[in-house]
Amino acid sequence: MTAECTSSTGLVLHHLELSRSNRILFLLEELQVPYMLKTYRRDAVTRLAGPDLKSIHPLGRSPVLTDGPLTIIETNNIISHLLTHYYNPERVSLGPKLGEKSQESIDVGGWIEFAEASVMLHGIALFYAIKGGAGSQHGTAPVEKVGARGLKADLEYVEARLKENRGVLVKGFEFTSADCAMVYSIDIVGRILGTRSEEWRKNLGLEIGQETKKWMERCMQRAGFHAAVRKEGVKEGEEGDWLGKFFNPNLPAAVGERRRRSQFRPCIDLHEGVVKQIVGGTLTDSDSTLKTNFVATHSPAYFAQLYRKYNLTGGHVIKLGPRNDEAATWAVQAWPQGLHVGGGITGDNAQEWLEKGAQKVIVTSWLFPGCRFCLDRLEELSSKVGKENVVVDVSCRKRGDKWLVAMNRWQDMTDMEVNQTSLDLLSEYCGEFLIHAADVEGLCQGIDQELVKRLGEWVKLPTTYAGGARDRRDLELVDRLSKGKVDLTFGSALDIFGGKGVTLEELVRWNAEADKK
Repeated sequence: MTAECTSSTGLVLHHLELSRSNRILFLLEELQVPYMLKTYRRDAVTRLAGPDLKSIHPLGRSPVLTDGPLTIIETNNIISHLLTHYYNPERVSLGPKLGEKSQESIDVGGWIEFAEASVMLHGIALFYAIKGGAGSQHGTAPVEKVGARGLKADLEYVEARLKENRGVLVKGFEFTSADCAMVYSIDIVGRILGTRSEEWRKNLGLEIGQETKKWMERCMQRAGFHAAVRKEGVKEGEEGDWLGKFFNPNLPAAVGERRRRSQFRPCIDLHEGVVKQIVGGTLTDSDSTLKTNFVATHSPAYFAQLYRKYNLTGGHVIKLGPRNDEAATWAVQAWPQGLHVGGGITGDNAQEWLEKGAQKVIVTSWLFPGCRFCLDRLEELSSKVGKENVVVDVSCRKRGDKWLVAMNRWQDMTDMEVNQTSLDLLSEYCGEFLIHAADVEGLCQGIDQELVKRLGEWVKLPTTYAGGARDRRDLELVDRLSKGKVDLTFGSALDIFGGKGVTLEELVRWNAEADKK
């Protein structure tokens, strides 16, 4: 369905409502040239363009500008046409003309290209990744990390240039045609980010800077912008939320937070260089107390390759005591960037393990010299290898009504309680948590339900729980209790470790089904 307004003898803008065509509408208002506007409405359900646009553009895309017998497509091509043939600096002030041999003119052209070829390119790519279901609750999906990298650089560049130029894009000019192009791109990116959680944005480093926000506000106060969005049907006083008609009722269903489902995370526990399943509470310096449920005949590399075959990510390799470095190396080299390594990790050797092939390093005991938490050590580790590469293991034992972090093979109690406050503090310096419930580890008698429920309330980072899992019903229970915020590791109950409670095939199938949700 189309709507027309404003008569003209030459220029006609074929405009899809609430789209990047808005920047052309804004520019036309700033140029103060007569034009006809033909508005094409989005489908009320899909929010896509209707078939009527295809009569103008074979691909059904907007904007399209006709100038008498000429048809101009693609946003930047249209901007160039308008500025070349309709910009009169003696009548309106929109900065340097394109094509002049001056840095200011070059900067105008550069920002116009940057709006589409950088900001929109990276922003829309991330938008479609999330819309297509490839996103995550915490901003940890590989496609999000890749997509966010370019967008983060774009936003930081805009912020830096605005600071350098005292609040303007082009030095020496309060407003130029480039602002018309850029404000839509930044606004649409801000809207996309606004559909995600603060934690998601923080983990990916995606924020609109303060100088950028001030610049956007000034652009949106211009009479030309008000006139443009008024033709979108936006009421007076709601100009700053003109995209709300698109995002608020529709986009959250497409790209907003979705209820993830807890997943199975694999493990390789090493003792004396061999893959074993051990009852956690029996692990001491004396072998006489050790109770072992399973001793593998296969190498650590065998299990790593098995997990790699089924793309079982986020698994951990734990070195339980000395003489396990070689075995752990075999595992991470069998699946480079696929496993996390813990046990004896310090600020001195963490980078070495990452270079060997570990995706992340897991740290506990080193953070607690004398069983007392040392924030300086965590800050040091995070600074050396990057917080995204650090997993803090807050494996614990219950004492009274509290869970206290246990270190040194879960034998020594520390001064840190596992609760909302401590996890929030640790979250500033790591990218993930691993939590063994040491009291039930290896017993196959059921998970610590109260702890899992609390973790679901407390954690803001990806978190894996281990301890007591018996069969698939425990994975369903973890999913329900934590509302999908906590993943689960199976050990002694798993068939590849001699267990009879659950098969690896079942868990692979569960993860595949969870990915489709």
